[in-house]
Amino acid sequence: MCPAYVCRCVSDCPGSACGASAVLEFVKRKREEKMKAIALTAVAAAAGLATASPFMSTGLTEYTVDTAGTATSSMTIDISGIDSWDAQLAAGNTILDVFVSDAAVITGISWNVNLTTYNGSWASEAVLGFEGQINLTPGSADGFSVSNANYNSGGVVDISDAGLPNITVGADGLLTIEFFESFDDVTGAADATWLAGSSITIVGQNIVPAPASLALLGLGGIAAGRRRR
Repeated sequence: MCPAYVCRCVSDCPGSACGASAVLEFVKRKREEKMKAIALTAVAAAAGLATASPFMSTGLTEYTVDTAGTATSSMTIDISGIDSWDAQLAAGNTILDVFVSDAAVITGISWNVNLTTYNGSWASEAVLGFEGQINLTPGSADGFSVSNANYNSGGVVDISDAGLPNITVGADGLLTIEFFESFDDVTGAADATWLAGSSITIVGQNIVPAPASLALLGLGGIAAGRRRR
């Protein structure tokens, strides 16, 4: 029997094989879903959620842009091998908890990452969410599937210059980074992977790893603890 999400009518299913028209209908529906997601992004931009940076956005509806001054500290975080699974806040998404100190204020981000997407997913759908405050989409310009595509910021992107609030953390001093998809092509399966050599660098004030975290520091000052939501 043909799966209901592919076949649109019985006449398209002689025996157990889906007819060509059903396959075309399925492809058309997937394309329409993609275009709908793009349209929703445009609506969000019109509502004031767009910023001066094509890579950064926020889901916050009320915030103040705060220029915290010159960055005095930084940390590089390795994200190699991390998969991007489902929509934001989905149960199976990968979370990084990075200790930066409870007084840390993150004023800028740089990245040098390599991305491969699966299952028809696009590079522009793979997102890193920082504390539920700032979303970073390194492949924002690429509305298509990619294989080992490199995205490099070419330097630090200042968050306030992008018209967004600086990132702050809670009393536990942990910076939480969620890896998710802005459009989930296949629920419960990885839509993309950040490949070997992928890292992000945060800059700001009072970014200080806890002494217990120093054992996790590797080449380039990379430190993080990974978990599934």
